[in-house]
Amino acid sequence: MTSKRYYLIVIVSLILASVLQLIPTSAAWLPWKPNFLLLMVIGWITFQPNHWGIGFAAFVGFLTDLVFRSPLGLHVFLFVFIGAVPYLLSGWLIYFNVIHRCVLVFILIIFSGFLSNFMYSVWGVPVGYGDVPLGAISSVLIWPLIDRFLVKVHEKRR
Repeated sequence: MTSKRYYLIVIVSLILASVLQLIPTSAAWLPWKPNFLLLMVIGWITFQPNHWGIGFAAFVGFLTDLVFRSPLGLHVFLFVFIGAVPYLLSGWLIYFNVIHRCVLVFILIIFSGFLSNFMYSVWGVPVGYGDVPLGAISSVLIWPLIDRFLVKVHEKRR
C-alpha cells in the first residue's frame, strides 16, 4: 500500500467517524451513541503505534474540542489519557483476539465516560453517571467492525 493511500485511509476514517459522531439522535438514544472518534483513535494507535501515537490522539482531541465547542483541552486530555493505554500496550494488543480487544475498549470507554463526567462536574455542570455504561456497550458492539477494518489495513501496510 502506498503512503498516499494509507494517509488517505486514515483521513477518510477520521472524517467518517466525525460525521457519525455529529449525526443527531433523539434524547432517548443519546446515551447509546458510541464515541466514534475515540474508537478510531484507539484503533489507529493499537495497530500503528509507530505512526499514530500520543500526538495523534492530542490532535484528534483538539479537533473534537473545536467541533463540539467543548472547553478547550477536555477532549485533548481525554484522548491523550485514553490513547496512552493502547500505546503502551501496543506490542501485546496486536496479538490479542478481537474479544480481548473488545474488553479493553469497554474498559477504556467506561473510564473515559467517568473521567469526562468528573471533569464536567468539577466545572459545575450537572452530570449523570448512569448513562456511561450504555455508551460503552454500544462502542463494544461496533468495535469488531472497526477492528476488522484496521486489521486489514495493518496487514496491507506490512
